[in-house]
Amino acid sequence: MTSITYREPVIDDAQKIWELVKNNKPLDENSKYLYVLLCHQFSKTCCVAEHNSEIIGFLSGFISPKDPNTLFVWQVAVDNRFRNEGVAKKMVFQTLSDMDSLVKFVEATVTPSNHPSLKFLQNFADQARAKLVTRPLFSIDVLEDGHEPENLIRIGPIQKKILEVIS
Repeated sequence: MTSITYREPVIDDAQKIWELVKNNKPLDENSKYLYVLLCHQFSKTCCVAEHNSEIIGFLSGFISPKDPNTLFVWQVAVDNRFRNEGVAKKMVFQTLSDMDSLVKFVEATVTPSNHPSLKFLQNFADQARAKLVTRPLFSIDVLEDGHEPENLIRIGPIQKKILEVIS
């Protein structure tokens, strides 16, 4: 198995994270400044995966202000060379295991055609032994510009003892 380490991002990681996301279509490309902010203000709810000092994965997330027991996962990017090795799933588990035990749910939005993300989230839910619920969230009328609708995926409740066994 490839040696991969998982940790909180730091500001110096922002450039490499930005490049990783840019190269992970169909992820939305955001400004580099956003990734600097994520590394500075949201490092506790984000995670990088490293192999040989190279960032090969990034998860951005935040605690929902509307629901403080929920980690909202915004973006997950994994270098093509490391896909299907469980890197994305491990980043979610690592982030959750480092958090307060009040966090019991994971949410994400996914377009109906994003089969890899849907499969990843189902696998995560199965391994966490948690329920996965999908519901419409943002319609094409709201998103416009040819964007597909976004469905909300909610996984949980997630028990801390399961995280300890998996991490």
